[in-house]
Amino acid sequence: MAERAEGRGAARRAARSLDAWADRLHLPTLAVAGLAVGVWALLSWRYGAYVLPSPLAVVRGLGEILSTGEVWTHTGASLARILVGFGGAVALAILTGLAAFVSPRARAVVHDVLAVLNATSVFVWIVLSIVWFGLSHWAPIFTTLMLTLPVVASNIVEGVESVDRRLLEMGDVYRLGGREKFRAIVIPSTVPYLVAGMKVGFGLALKVSVVAEIFGVTSGIGYIMNYSREILATQMVFVWALVMVLVMMLTDKLVFDAVARRLSRWR
Repeated sequence: MAERAEGRGAARRAARSLDAWADRLHLPTLAVAGLAVGVWALLSWRYGAYVLPSPLAVVRGLGEILSTGEVWTHTGASLARILVGFGGAVALAILTGLAAFVSPRARAVVHDVLAVLNATSVFVWIVLSIVWFGLSHWAPIFTTLMLTLPVVASNIVEGVESVDRRLLEMGDVYRLGGREKFRAIVIPSTVPYLVAGMKVGFGLALKVSVVAEIFGVTSGIGYIMNYSREILATQMVFVWALVMVLVMMLTDKLVFDAVARRLSRWR
């Protein structure tokens, strides 16, 4: 009996070890991805390369733009516009959060303004950006700023509202100055909301900027995707869509996850 129990225990430990390795290697995700690629290949064979290029054609196209360096030209142009527009949105969002923290009346105004911005369609901002800035680099920058501002600002305002008032009262008991309370209480409570808003906002900024780049610029992921569509190079549309996904995943892992880990240790 003891030997059987020991054997069952060893079998359970081996099964748990296999499950742990499967999760670590993302085997379930890889299996789903393999199935999706197989279905994709069948549909490409059924409908043709113009409608749905094969996975192999997309991989070849990706290798082509990597070897020629074209990927860095257009991806760099898009990221430069995103950094300007998104950076401006983050700066304005921080100022908005400060106003909401200092004044309850300002907080009410901020809520109303953010509600209006959240209800405004991306198409409205694209059209207005073209009217105001013409067919220039500032059109996608402005569109990115206006679409990501309410996302980041809403998170910061939520973080400000979640600050524990008992901690602020305790700061008063210990006679902490306004700056000390802000540095020791408000910032640690608000920064995680800022990082979460930036994470979501950056993904939105990438999508919005690519859409806005279709109008009037001669570089960037949106421009080259639209150009590929016009010359009937459908496989390159898929290639640049894949580049977008890779940029978002790398930014998520290398930037935002690293910042989140540092914040957790700092707090």
